[in-house]
Amino acid sequence: MTHIHRRNLIGGAALIATLPMFRASPALAQAARLSFGVGLAQEPGALVMKMQQDKLIEQAMKELGAGAMETEYLSFPVLLRMLQGIAAGQLQFGTLGSTPCIRSLSGPDPVVPIAIVGGGNLFPLQVPPNSPIHNLDDLKGKNVLTIVGSDLHLVLVRMLKAHMGVDDPKDVGITVRNINALTELGRAQPGIDACLSLSPTSVMAEKAGDLVTVLRNDGKTGPAYQGPEGNGAGKTIASFAKTPFAPEAYYPHRIWIVARRDFLAANPKAVTALLVANHRAVAALSKAGTPEIIKYGAPNWAGTKEAQTDWIDQVLWNRRGWSWITEGDARTLVGLSTTKAIFQQALDAEAAKKIFALGADVSRAAYEVVGKFPERAVFDDGRSDVRGRPVWEAASWNLKV
Repeated sequence: MTHIHRRNLIGGAALIATLPMFRASPALAQAARLSFGVGLAQEPGALVMKMQQDKLIEQAMKELGAGAMETEYLSFPVLLRMLQGIAAGQLQFGTLGSTPCIRSLSGPDPVVPIAIVGGGNLFPLQVPPNSPIHNLDDLKGKNVLTIVGSDLHLVLVRMLKAHMGVDDPKDVGITVRNINALTELGRAQPGIDACLSLSPTSVMAEKAGDLVTVLRNDGKTGPAYQGPEGNGAGKTIASFAKTPFAPEAYYPHRIWIVARRDFLAANPKAVTALLVANHRAVAALSKAGTPEIIKYGAPNWAGTKEAQTDWIDQVLWNRRGWSWITEGDARTLVGLSTTKAIFQQALDAEAAKKIFALGADVSRAAYEVVGKFPERAVFDDGRSDVRGRPVWEAASWNLKV
């Protein structure tokens, strides 16, 4: 049974249900609770809405004989409050980008990443129309707006590292400024020369003529680009070859489902059920196509359906059709953690491997329940994104970079 809460939990507004609200029965009054925090404005929102509406977690728990457990979905527009909820034990699961994941993995009570529910954002570097900035070299001495300390900031730093060999934008006179609201990335701002943005906000800004793209996270040039490779969109910038995550991206963007270690240890069948449900949501929506995905997520997403389509077409789970963690996915966190401008300390590869390995057994069990999809060879196909051996083979992983 699902108990949809409309109260607040540490500042996170409850998920607005499309199903009738009802209370847990007396038999479930003392049942264990599976509390799942999610940022509905991001791509995991469609998966969570699919899981909730089709009762996929409940179905999987019944299949697995996981026992009675109340399922609670909670939306957190503010990431910090979700992190606080996980740390306090008020949430057993959350959805985090790579930057907060790295910070957690290097802390005293790390979460366990157990699945991938997002990623692939193109994170474009954009400028106002008629800007004198046409390439990365033109950014020297300029002001760039983004979300400081976030995945977006990480993209900018990784671009500059590959192109100029610098560890921090300030080393080449670039000042990184923080937004006050996400809408600021949708148009030119006073005193700002460029912005490092994200879809679908960036798509809307470009279609409206408010901003134009110079370069994207996948190394492809935009309409405003002028440089050694030529002018205009669709070219791969030469320095992209220097990023360790080519051919995927400067920053291989991921959004992870993470679990508290104590809950995972005490309730392995419940975690397996969540992984089964998540996989079934991914498989169903990716097969149905982008228009169907948008039906689930659009009420909570910014932008027009046209902008959402451009964005969702790029989402990692939509392109892959599965959500299991691979060696390559995990290694991205270790590699990204060496970004000195963002992180105080790099992850230890062996320590990170041990944390990921905590999810090996539940992931293997879920993979078997869903018919071992995809077939094993698919994990080794790294032509379009970083992959490798699945997490249930974590004992053989090498996460050193």
